[in-house]
Amino acid sequence: MKISKPLIAGSVTILAGVLAGCGSSSDSGSAGSDVSAFQQSCEALVGLEVSGGTVTEATYTEASDGDASSALWPNHCLVRGAMNERTGIDGKDYKLQFEVRMPEDWNNRLYYQGGSGVDGTLFTAVGKYAGGGNTSNALSDGFSVVTTDSGHIAETGVANGSYLFGADPQARDEYGDMQIPQVTAAARTLIESFYGSEDEYAYFVGCSNGGRQAMVAAQEYPDLFDGIIASAPGFKLAQSSVQALYQAQLTAAVAPTGDDGEPDLTQGLTAAEITTLKTRIFSSCDALDGVEDGMVSSFSSCNPDPMDWVCADGESDNCLSEEKAEYVSKMFAGAYTSEGELIYAAWPFDPGMSSQFANPFLTIFAGEASHIYTTPPTITEDLKSYALNADIDTEFAKMYATNGTFQRSGVEFTNGESPDLDAFLARGGKLMILNGSADLAFSLKDVEAYYAELEARYGTETADFVKAYFVPGMGHCSGGDATDEFDSFSALQAWVEEDNEPAEIIATAGDDTSWPGRTRPLCPYPEEAVYNGSGDIESADSFSCQTPTAE
Repeated sequence: MKISKPLIAGSVTILAGVLAGCGSSSDSGSAGSDVSAFQQSCEALVGLEVSGGTVTEATYTEASDGDASSALWPNHCLVRGAMNERTGIDGKDYKLQFEVRMPEDWNNRLYYQGGSGVDGTLFTAVGKYAGGGNTSNALSDGFSVVTTDSGHIAETGVANGSYLFGADPQARDEYGDMQIPQVTAAARTLIESFYGSEDEYAYFVGCSNGGRQAMVAAQEYPDLFDGIIASAPGFKLAQSSVQALYQAQLTAAVAPTGDDGEPDLTQGLTAAEITTLKTRIFSSCDALDGVEDGMVSSFSSCNPDPMDWVCADGESDNCLSEEKAEYVSKMFAGAYTSEGELIYAAWPFDPGMSSQFANPFLTIFAGEASHIYTTPPTITEDLKSYALNADIDTEFAKMYATNGTFQRSGVEFTNGESPDLDAFLARGGKLMILNGSADLAFSLKDVEAYYAELEARYGTETADFVKAYFVPGMGHCSGGDATDEFDSFSALQAWVEEDNEPAEIIATAGDDTSWPGRTRPLCPYPEEAVYNGSGDIESADSFSCQTPTAE
């Protein structure tokens, strides 16, 4: 299927010779266009100054038919450059690198592709769309696309090299929130120099850390983008990293000992216990949307108590020991300080959340918590030991701490949790938030809490500029036993450019799910998909979006 098409796509006049002093302008999108003029204009960008740096590479790149997520593109100009070259307080060299790809057939739009992990890689600027199943990307659809490494490159050949930049305060800041305006400005300098005109619309789309950056863009830089998609947004990334430490310690208390003599944190639950957990969640919640279809779609009313699943005397099937039931309860309830303060968020009871009992994101969260978000940082080679021995109260407090070297706290430079979107609203910006109910990294309940803060501030006006969509069963950014293939970007673009406010978005299950081809409506929060009482349960037409009633 084709995911997202630009509303306005057409050829543009490339100002060949303006920079190169050679060739004449040509209609690059017309039949028989002079490719050499486009190429010469592209290559002439080398040495162009941008704020704080220069263009170091400009290469004409011919069309490819590769993977939509990494190597699918039309004829375009590939540009790379760097800003803010310096030596950090750790004695290491840093620079803020960017990549911009400008298509020959430009649609007058800029697409900022958010990062992932802790960045440290100069991502290929193709403009991947949100969700799964994408057969196109923003670059192939005519957008100029920009990416960045966020001011550092992950070190190789050393332990935890992805996180060592956390020893330098400016590297922290550029990774956290300061790269966005600088990289956007560089992209716009290139666009105006190359095409001879400014972009008409600008979008920011990111997932995970890129979703966090998307939230930061709306809150801190409201004038830069017309439309923003924050998918699986880690907008409380600092707190969620401490949550991971808490979960690891819970798991260590019940896990078997591994070959290294340490608790095996991948075995919080046995295979049989995971089956029991899934079965119990389905039996408690599957039918709440009006039909048993192997999906939990009624998030608001799915609130089982795992202590009800404790084996009675003589029972052993489809039940848990009291110890494991308590463990499951605490994992879903979220992390708390010793004073009872919720550190991050609780988790939804989706069957796919059973994978959290293997702690799959522990390494990256422990690396972030130890090296990047805490003040002072803990530089260590042994992240597992750090996670298991960290004092949760202490590490949580260090997320908010500063000192003479690190003058911004981890929460300040990293998070995008402010409900103050006044400036973004005033300029007409539109924000779309996406989250899977089986996302093991970031909880949809955190999005629910954020949306409640927005409603407290903006009332019914909230839905006029912010939409949240939850995807049943979807994992982190995509995947899972879910209808995770959908076109949210076209909906955002129509909202921004045509004032066509989105309602439901139709999503499809991929070939590797339990029900290939199944469709469901993704409903704008707080609405949920409810079965109409008749009709094919494989079709979205048999479901409607309804607001849950308060019990």
